[in-house]
Amino acid sequence: MGLEFDFSKLDAMDILDIATYVEKEAEANYQELGVWCRTTAPEAEAFFNRMAGWEARHGDQLIERRKELFGDTPVRLTDSGAWQIETPDYDKVGSEMTLMDALNVALEAEKIAERYYAAAVEYLTDPDTIAILDELREAEIHHQEMLKTEMAKH
Repeated sequence: MGLEFDFSKLDAMDILDIATYVEKEAEANYQELGVWCRTTAPEAEAFFNRMAGWEARHGDQLIERRKELFGDTPVRLTDSGAWQIETPDYDKVGSEMTLMDALNVALEAEKIAERYYAAAVEYLTDPDTIAILDELREAEIHHQEMLKTEMAKH
């Protein structure tokens, strides 16, 4: 996992803001995986671009849900560093990435994101925010299933 969080010091709005940053970072990571696979596993590029699109939608949905719950309340946390929640462990792969390498690192990143959202929910009392994070956790499980399906094809 990337950064360690003390969720007890964050409120529901802060946790949603971090989730938005995490999903946007995941989008960028999948775009990078697609580029990285372009020469060694070109068939994976389109798959990772689709994954990036899903992560982008999650980020956009979080922004909308935050506005519904908290209106125009300013964000208190800045997106100024790597959150590394849903970030593939590129060190496991090195400079040469096969399709299976890319799928495996993506699968591990999705598992970490699932655990992150499950941990965050433990500190929340707001049912609306809990529901949002439960939806995200379920989406991460769905992404894991999609990655496993893709792995089975190769």
